[in-house]
Amino acid sequence: MAVSLAVSIAVGLAACSSGSPTGSASAPGSQRAASPVTPCAWPSLINVQVSNYGGPDSAAAYWFQPVVAGSTTRIVVSGRYPDARYASLSVYTPAGRLFAVNGVGSSLTDYRIAPEPGSVNPWQQPAAPGGRFAVTVRSDVSAGEVNTLPLPPGTTSRHPGYLVYRIYLPAGGNLSRVQLPQVTMQQGGATGTLPACPGHNARVPVPVSASGPAAGSSGAAAPTPPELEFFKPGQSFYGALPNADTSYVLAYLIRPSPWPARGEDVRYWSMCIGAGVSSLPTVANRLAGGGSDYGCRADQATLLNAAGDYTYVIGAESQRAAIERIPGVTFLPFSTSLPTRLYLLLLRNMLVSSQFTNTVQSVTQADDPAAAAAAMGAYYPRASVCPLATLAAQGAAACGRPR
Repeated sequence: MAVSLAVSIAVGLAACSSGSPTGSASAPGSQRAASPVTPCAWPSLINVQVSNYGGPDSAAAYWFQPVVAGSTTRIVVSGRYPDARYASLSVYTPAGRLFAVNGVGSSLTDYRIAPEPGSVNPWQQPAAPGGRFAVTVRSDVSAGEVNTLPLPPGTTSRHPGYLVYRIYLPAGGNLSRVQLPQVTMQQGGATGTLPACPGHNARVPVPVSASGPAAGSSGAAAPTPPELEFFKPGQSFYGALPNADTSYVLAYLIRPSPWPARGEDVRYWSMCIGAGVSSLPTVANRLAGGGSDYGCRADQATLLNAAGDYTYVIGAESQRAAIERIPGVTFLPFSTSLPTRLYLLLLRNMLVSSQFTNTVQSVTQADDPAAAAAAMGAYYPRASVCPLATLAAQGAAACGRPR
């Protein structure tokens, strides 16, 4: 058996070209600022390779900088616009929440970050890579200021706030080559630029995992809403450190048993499959020839037909070759290592156009597939279970009407 998802969708890909940010070497001659929470910049990273929990997209990475803010604290984050599909800089409270001060929100998306004099923001107008920016995080913020974020309230050394730098789909797909912006601390008249951390393995002591239900010990917990019907989750699903630009629709999937051996609507979308255990890891399979297969496919890796529709087929790695021989389908893997038979499918929509009315963000009612289907219309994903032999011989159209 294999699972075929046939969905009508028309999505334009953003054409972004930009540079790579500077490293974070210490500024010569700078005074030493008051000791920060960590002695280096960006000590923590969440992605599928380093910290695979919370359903991370395999095309994305999230770097964390803890923040303890005093009355005179100022933080300057400076670098070059990354050559990537999407980037953002956000500040969170110790509880991991976005907030606002004097009408100033705590998240800046790439196109809202103004360039330094002589540079160009490639998300604002076409430009070659290399433009520079600087964003200041401080307490005295007011509406209308550019490149300014508020300091997180209520921070302590035991309960810091967080700066989060997000990157999706960098050029070449290699997240390890992303250079991070500098972090300069200013406090009480002293200034110091943090050196780059030698690694990014420090624990993030806030709950960032999604609150998807855990499978039972048998792996056969009955999901609600019904299996294979996409729905928008309630706010509790997003947990701490949510992205202001991203929303989801989800669908439960239980692996069948027995199981044989200017037209741009959104900036970015992807389909991912995660194991339905408490930490909700994205599927990550070790391949026999080396390397890994992560259970996410970004828009540019998803095959579309002439009408702009896609079909995902979810199967075992042993079925991959047969599935990929079927014209017009995109393979997604079940896990080879986790015993659970409960999965979650996640369709991401990020930074949607105001002209696109059938987006995930338009779904207002949680835990209701019918409401999600009504809001998303032809863009609502529909799924069915189909024998692989039927799918291979006759195509997705022979698998019956998707649920």
